[in-house]
Amino acid sequence: MSGRRTWCLTLGTLVLLASVAAQASSHVRIVRLSYVDGKVQMERLSGQGLERAILNAPIVEGSRILTGIDGLAEVEFEDNSTVRLGEATEIQFSQLLINDAGDRVNEVELVRGTMYFDARSDKHDIDRVIAAGRTVVVRHDSQIRFMMIGDQAQVAVLSGEAELENNGQIARLKKNDAVTVDSTNPAGMVMAKRVESLPLDRWNNERASYQNAYSYNNNGYGTKSMSGSGYSDLAYYGSFMSLPGYGMVWQPYGVSSWMGWDPYNAGAWAFAPGFGYTWASAYPWGWMPYHYGAWSYLAGTGWFWYPGKSFNNGGVVTSWAPTAPVVKAPVGYSAPTPPVVSTSGPAPAILVGRIGTAPAYLPGGPVPPNFRSVITDHSGLVGTNSPAVGGRTGASFASATHNSRAVAISQAAATQGGHVFFPPANSVGGMSPGFSGGEHGFAPVHNSGAQVGYHSTAATHAAVPK
Repeated sequence: MSGRRTWCLTLGTLVLLASVAAQASSHVRIVRLSYVDGKVQMERLSGQGLERAILNAPIVEGSRILTGIDGLAEVEFEDNSTVRLGEATEIQFSQLLINDAGDRVNEVELVRGTMYFDARSDKHDIDRVIAAGRTVVVRHDSQIRFMMIGDQAQVAVLSGEAELENNGQIARLKKNDAVTVDSTNPAGMVMAKRVESLPLDRWNNERASYQNAYSYNNNGYGTKSMSGSGYSDLAYYGSFMSLPGYGMVWQPYGVSSWMGWDPYNAGAWAFAPGFGYTWASAYPWGWMPYHYGAWSYLAGTGWFWYPGKSFNNGGVVTSWAPTAPVVKAPVGYSAPTPPVVSTSGPAPAILVGRIGTAPAYLPGGPVPPNFRSVITDHSGLVGTNSPAVGGRTGASFASATHNSRAVAISQAAATQGGHVFFPPANSVGGMSPGFSGGEHGFAPVHNSGAQVGYHSTAATHAAVPK
């Protein structure tokens, strides 16, 4: 870490760092828990306290998320921006609102551990992180790593830029800048013009690459480079097609060959304040199809989801619903019914079907990639001096990042190139891609429910909806 330097960049007005005005128009926003691996807990202001975090659970303002020493998690906002949590990390969403100017405000407090803020939002939206008593504004198209060890916080700019408020002054941070602050020293901070690598960075990069490949650089619902919360998972796990009388609809790969499947066979009822019980699907792609449009069944085609008017000019309009209805179901099908909310007690999540430790998948379709597998050595992440543990260890960032950098270098040399997810093939007719060998030659693994990754082979595989 470089020596101490003083920054004296004073702004006449701190528009981006100011508190959101009291007349903000709406605190009612729902975002998505888009990834869960290992032990992850969540508190949703339901009176239940901490409970198991469920994939695709709705997150509202005030929610807390905690990962265990083996836990990883990701939260996706409406515009594909994400917050990713490493092991032994705790965050709270102190603000999730739309202000009186119509801008989305995402404010996250990092209590301990390691967090990545991947901001892809519109330049008018406001993304803030609170750590060690400081406020950091993450600019759009930026990726910032935050680490909390005891009273110290480190802000490292992996790409883009950020602004840190420190004792009434603003420090402008650009790519490869890192700054360390201490909550016990409100006026001090230490700057460095170098960002040390961590093993966890590779996991963060792999999640970002997956999102880029299947959302921003992919044809989908009749438009190129469509984005939206959950869209990348739709592109990876299924395909759009045109049905007479419905228009464009979506179907997950493998569903047409699995008899007895229905959209609500695996998941949970999760309580969201202001909305009651909402459906949280156990499938990685289970966000858009369960909160927009409706599900339907057609003999010879099987179950499919049609967005209806949920899509507008290539995007998703604000028509979020707690649970997507089922229309034109097969004979004998009983539509899902949310539990009755207790008026006097807590509202715990209620599991439905078989929900294991790995995301559910359809036989014949792609197995969820094992994103954790890119972290080949956890010795730089778990332990009493770990930057991911975030306890009051007294460890300095200089020693912590140095040790982790050595681990990162050794694991990078031993890891093969390519991605753990299957690369998109060229789309045909404007539809989402199927699966082929791609430039990296990845083939999905379907023979074991416990193995949830992709192995690099020379084989190819096609999974096209029937």
